[in-house]
Amino acid sequence: MKKYEFSEKKAAQALGVSLGRVSQLIASKQLDSTAINGKIRISGESIQAYAQARRLGRPTAVSYATAAEYTLMNATYEVGEIVFDTALDDPISMGRVFDASRAPFGVLTSGGAPKKRELNDWWRHRSIPSSRPGLDAKLLSLGVSVSSNLPVKNLGLSLSDCYWLRPAASPALRWDDVNYFENDFVDSSPDTWDDWLSGVGLSSPDNTSEGELPKRWVIDEVGNRCLLKGCKADDQRPYNEAVATALFKRLLLPGDYAAYDVVATKNGPAARCKNFLNGHEEYVPASSIRQLGGRLRAASVYDRFCRTASSLGVRDDAVRDAMSKMIICDVILANFDRHWRNFGFIRDVVTLELRPAPLFDTGNSLWFNKTDVEIAACDWTFMPRPFAHSVAEALACVDSLEWFDASHLEGFVEEAVSILEQSTYATKPGRIDFIREGLERNVDTVIQATRVLGPRILRGR
Repeated sequence: MKKYEFSEKKAAQALGVSLGRVSQLIASKQLDSTAINGKIRISGESIQAYAQARRLGRPTAVSYATAAEYTLMNATYEVGEIVFDTALDDPISMGRVFDASRAPFGVLTSGGAPKKRELNDWWRHRSIPSSRPGLDAKLLSLGVSVSSNLPVKNLGLSLSDCYWLRPAASPALRWDDVNYFENDFVDSSPDTWDDWLSGVGLSSPDNTSEGELPKRWVIDEVGNRCLLKGCKADDQRPYNEAVATALFKRLLLPGDYAAYDVVATKNGPAARCKNFLNGHEEYVPASSIRQLGGRLRAASVYDRFCRTASSLGVRDDAVRDAMSKMIICDVILANFDRHWRNFGFIRDVVTLELRPAPLFDTGNSLWFNKTDVEIAACDWTFMPRPFAHSVAEALACVDSLEWFDASHLEGFVEEAVSILEQSTYATKPGRIDFIREGLERNVDTVIQATRVLGPRILRGR
């Protein structure tokens, strides 16, 4: 029978910490406690376990029902020791680090020590956000309190990177046996559609899909892993992705973008794209690169970001080429949601080389969010992100134009309109004509800007 023989004061003396720290350890369940005659008593067993863990420089090896031990893996590489406690707001603690070079960007100090807040922020971004439609009911049915606890149900496996949690009790478990890039996962057939969240809580990459819109991973008839992304009140955003793909085909190289098409589901149209990663690559969002810029001197946010990426080994011309393509295309499409997580880089897990990721996630564009009043007022304004607050400022950042050929935009507006005419929402009275005129204006703005920018860029070189 477990003995609770230590008071908080004696526990503090035994561990050499303050009473306040003992209270924190009790609250986080790193010390096992109970109330006896109205006073807190702590088990000597848990005090001994915590003290030993501190000496070894590892997280507490708690044995309570809410916590479990893992090794954080990056494909076949061991990154560090992990304790995952589902009872905590910040469930992940990292102890010994085995391979700092293959840890997620930003979760370790420059000296290789774990940063718990950043580690848990990284984990939360690999979890379904609370804004996903129907998620609260799904969590209730699974008996899960928060969505960040879902990924442990499938070892944290994803199709956006190669990180996973290998249970401490299963050291022989192999990446080849579990990864979704090569192995099947449940509810993966597009022909057996149930609902958007049917794979959540099971052995599925849907447990680690980021973003507010309904999403689901499927495997097509030739084995491609494809992401389906639906819509909410409108049905325009899937078609916006198809319009963006049409633009990218005209201006960019095939490797510069993820191609989308629109497929029908029982819940309406969905945008579909093939996964652009393989089983030894991870997507690194721009936010992870940006935070490493620190005090790097630069002329602007754009310049600092490009310099930071270059300092990490990405060719400077490749970064600026990719960012210029993104800015030009986003201005044409009136994309107002190019935030720091939906563009970035791909890292090879084996070689650790970084390269720009293809453009993806351009659905929040083409004025789909404009009200009838704004349409009647011919309000085509939008805020381009993430480097500027106005179209002029965004275009002023562009410093690569060798790829741009204005003649390739001939006929694009009509092609875009023909795609959007399949959307019930986009064809509501007045909307399609509003979008057509807005696209014409944006195309003209970009062409005029490139005529000014081209000579300036050449002079700068």
